[in-house]
Amino acid sequence: MKNRFHFRPWPQFVSGLLLAVLVGCGGGKADPPARDQTTRTAAPKESRDKAASEPPQPATRPSNPSTTSNQEPPAQGSPAIPATATLPEPIFRPDDEHPAHDDRKLAELGIRHFESTRLKLYTDIDPEVAATLPPLIDQAYLALVDYFGPLRPNRARTEFHMTGYLIKDEALFREAGLIPGDLPPFEHGRHRRNEFWMREQKYDYYRRHLLIHEVTHCFMTVMPDTDAPVWYMEGMAECFGTHRTDAEGRTTFHVMPTSPEEFAGSGRITAVRTEFAEGRARSIPDILDLQPIEFLKTEQYAWAWALCTFLDTHPRYQKRFRHLRGYLQRNAFPTEFFRAFQPDARDLATEWTLYIQNLQYGYDTTRAAITFQPGMQLDDAQPIRRFDIQSDRGWQSSGVQVREGESYDIVATGQFELAKLPKPWISEAQGISFRYFNGRPLGELHGAIRTETGETGGAADSMLRSFPIGRAGTIQARFTGTLYLRLNDEWNSLADNQGAVSVEVRQHRP
Repeated sequence: MKNRFHFRPWPQFVSGLLLAVLVGCGGGKADPPARDQTTRTAAPKESRDKAASEPPQPATRPSNPSTTSNQEPPAQGSPAIPATATLPEPIFRPDDEHPAHDDRKLAELGIRHFESTRLKLYTDIDPEVAATLPPLIDQAYLALVDYFGPLRPNRARTEFHMTGYLIKDEALFREAGLIPGDLPPFEHGRHRRNEFWMREQKYDYYRRHLLIHEVTHCFMTVMPDTDAPVWYMEGMAECFGTHRTDAEGRTTFHVMPTSPEEFAGSGRITAVRTEFAEGRARSIPDILDLQPIEFLKTEQYAWAWALCTFLDTHPRYQKRFRHLRGYLQRNAFPTEFFRAFQPDARDLATEWTLYIQNLQYGYDTTRAAITFQPGMQLDDAQPIRRFDIQSDRGWQSSGVQVREGESYDIVATGQFELAKLPKPWISEAQGISFRYFNGRPLGELHGAIRTETGETGGAADSMLRSFPIGRAGTIQARFTGTLYLRLNDEWNSLADNQGAVSVEVRQHRP
């Protein structure tokens, strides 16, 4: 991963090419540009030029009432529109494409259809399984509307509706004429406007995941001038595809996976952990620079998912990240992203590096979030610094700046609770010896130093080099920077911790 972290504003002409090459989900090959058929393709140049002077509008929210055909009168007290004024041309959603199929004949071939409000699905898989899928998409559609806002109306004022093909026997579907001849090969799934094609999957979970992924693409790219970067489009499709359904059939979308068994077939967390361990970690600029052709590799879906999930669940970054959903057209996204996150680039680099190092099933992004507070050096006026370290949080600033090569004595007192079931686990800062995490006792006090000067990547790298302290210890600072502390626990188990230790730091005197 690059040590240097800064955002590079994308030139307008480069960003406009990001969606010109289409890729299938999870490793399909790229489509050639087909702007009249494929909604991942950027809008024609003349359309973008016409819209360049307009302020960016949310990708899916309806335009101002004055721009639609069901116009409302001006609000009370607002100036009346002169009779000679020319109203802006209404902006409509393109009409849905509804291919004409002989459903009776297809059924005779073994391809049945299952339909709900938002999806008509043709498939040759087990009918009992297939029947559960269109209702799932109706739930997913509501989640997408809740996140992105309602789609613009089309001229016919009909509800948005998709047609999907879930394929077990490809030869059968080709014989039936359900796979267009110009549709490029794909490994898992591919979409065009409000249609999508996907292969049957080994795992029930991943079949649903991939279905939601392709539906999310249909929803996000319904407007022909969609021009957002590929990492965001694929990352958000992965986020919504990551779901959990309860015993009553209610589904929650955009969740953090809690186990490889429950989310069988996805493997995004495992992929990120493997990439990091093998020295192929990606910085945020690396992910921003991903090109469509690179999504022929499944690992890139994992990185896009990880970044979108991190920014969308982090308490400090969530609001500004969600603001970007209104800038999916006319190449507005890269500029807005740069404006939103460049001021925090250094802090963001540190937290991202720690996130991908520690990512695990059930990772608690909220409790792992760091409140950065640069420390002050100890001196004769304040030779000792006392503070509390909470057990239900990740890294916390000590408020002490340590200097490279100098030694410091650290003492921690007090008890805290690491779990409630099957009985309370009470620990002190030396940790408990019957349970370990990352090779160290659970609850043990750990430290890390964050450099406050130098390259952005240096601060991130220095915090990767944590060290154990325990109930009492003397450390020699490897860097000059702020001392951060935490009580060792799994990053998915912070919520059931309770209590804190009181810590005292003083400069070591031989």
